[in-house]
Amino acid sequence: MRTFAKLAAVIALFAYGLVKLNTSPKYDNVAVKDLKDEYDFIVVGAGSAGCVVAARLSENPNISVLLLESGDSHNDNWKVGVPLATHTLPATNMNWRYMATDNGMVGKTKYGGQTHWIAGKGLGGSSAINWMMYVRGNAEDYNSWAREGNDGWSYDDVLPYFKKAETYTGSLDVDEEYHGNSGPLSVSIVEKLTPVQSAFLEAVQEKGYPVNNDYNGKTQFGFSRTQYTIKDGRRWSTADAYLRPAWHRGNLDIMTGAHVNKVVVEGGRVVGVEFYLPFSMAKRTVRSRKETILSAGSVASPKILMQSGIGPKEELAKHDIPLLVDLAVGRNLQDHTISVVTALLNGHHGYNKEDAESLSSILEYLSWQTGVLASPGLDLTGFVRTKYAIAENSKRPDVQYLILCFGGDPGLSTTMCNIRNEVPYFLVRNSNATKIEGINSCDFVPVLLHPESRGQIRLRSTNSFDSPIIEPNYFSARKDIDVLRESFSILLEILQAKPLKKLMNAEGRDPLAIFKQAKVISGCALGGIDESDDCLERVSQHFASTVWHPIGTCKMGRRSDAGAVVSPELKVHGLAGIRVVDASIMPTLVSGNTNAPTIMIAEKAADMIKKTWSTSD
Repeated sequence: MRTFAKLAAVIALFAYGLVKLNTSPKYDNVAVKDLKDEYDFIVVGAGSAGCVVAARLSENPNISVLLLESGDSHNDNWKVGVPLATHTLPATNMNWRYMATDNGMVGKTKYGGQTHWIAGKGLGGSSAINWMMYVRGNAEDYNSWAREGNDGWSYDDVLPYFKKAETYTGSLDVDEEYHGNSGPLSVSIVEKLTPVQSAFLEAVQEKGYPVNNDYNGKTQFGFSRTQYTIKDGRRWSTADAYLRPAWHRGNLDIMTGAHVNKVVVEGGRVVGVEFYLPFSMAKRTVRSRKETILSAGSVASPKILMQSGIGPKEELAKHDIPLLVDLAVGRNLQDHTISVVTALLNGHHGYNKEDAESLSSILEYLSWQTGVLASPGLDLTGFVRTKYAIAENSKRPDVQYLILCFGGDPGLSTTMCNIRNEVPYFLVRNSNATKIEGINSCDFVPVLLHPESRGQIRLRSTNSFDSPIIEPNYFSARKDIDVLRESFSILLEILQAKPLKKLMNAEGRDPLAIFKQAKVISGCALGGIDESDDCLERVSQHFASTVWHPIGTCKMGRRSDAGAVVSPELKVHGLAGIRVVDASIMPTLVSGNTNAPTIMIAEKAADMIKKTWSTSD
């Protein structure tokens, strides 16, 4: 009888938890028959920026807004809300699955000269599949934008919009001057660190680096607990934060599965959008009385502009697209590159696959939304200046570190660095092994924050369903190689600190023996045998990849700037009735993850749009 009662209790708990996991609203499309011929505003893309813009503009009940999204609503995907399930989402239809070519990588991260580019597809966009890190960047990032002629984009100008978006609920003390307490976007921290993450904080202090409670506050430098866009143990995307309260407004229509072909231009003004209806190859054109806002992201926004005749004349000529405005669309592509050190642990000092799949972990999460499943695992991050930034007297970091202690298959090394059998090859004692299941390990990831390399996005064809050609040109600038090598050197020094070394001396071996035993780089071994600049350079590049933070392809700048696509008001140069509002407008990369800055851009853009039409109506 007791056994039956326990079983009934477990079943009831599971049922209760599953109900809680499915508390997100069920987003319904506007019916095709109810789609209007004209709206005041059309927003293309319901991602990190588009959800914000559509929600803010529709706050005025006298304004009509149409939000078009090519992807799905993900109504039935419970994994979206579970933070640790993040690493499974790129394998779903929530990812555009772009491939970047000519990527400049030198190791085995390439698949036939290509590397995977993850980009969110569906409501919430990348905010629905990213690692949820809330990082604003450095004040100097925005001050440099302003110095380049982008009036209104200094740190003092943008800070109010960061605060407007945010409700900070973390337990660590932060400076209220820099944080919001009433915005739609919930920002929190994970309360419990793993033993190896705690040891890492001790190690960095031993090596002279500070611990900083709030990298989004007065100073960014140092190592910190990660701030996440998580609310009550669940991912809090812009679809949750902004569309959820706006969904049932009578003046906001949302259509998923609507693939935009081009914007419609008449007499030098964008007057609407041509798109394919959901589950159909039938085209539909809807007009915009006031403006069309492109928020399709750093890959799709320039693609749509070029398909519409707005872009570099030589690129459009290749595809016989009539030129409307000659602009540097698709140029100035920038992205954060990384490398990875995966170190073995001598015990269960982090989390692993077994922890995540255990009954106790599942029950804890279903009941209280806490525990290992309530975090994506990147619970520590840090920002430092290498010797190159110090020599330039830079006010901002040039390297970020990510610390993930979730061992087992696949691990961060395989999901982030596109390395298939190579990581299992050198992680385990048997060089013929092909799996790392059950291995206790920790991934330490240096991120190159301010690459000088520039790439571009070009059209593959005139078929709007074809992915564009993405050419990041990683490491085409020599300085990027130097800084990544130095970031690797700093990391190896930290890993030798006593607090970490006592946890990482697996079976009496040097914790960096993974490199000694890995015969992946001829003539180069780390961990005390050969740590020359040449060796570090080769190893850091060999395991290099991206964290999918593309920006800059619709660069913001004055009309006199030959590389600029949009003005500081985000209006496309040479046309009326259209703005671009997403990460593509950033002139240069910020010092950290790009989701929070993208949301800030959308908040500021919504205010600018409102101001424009409140004074002209």
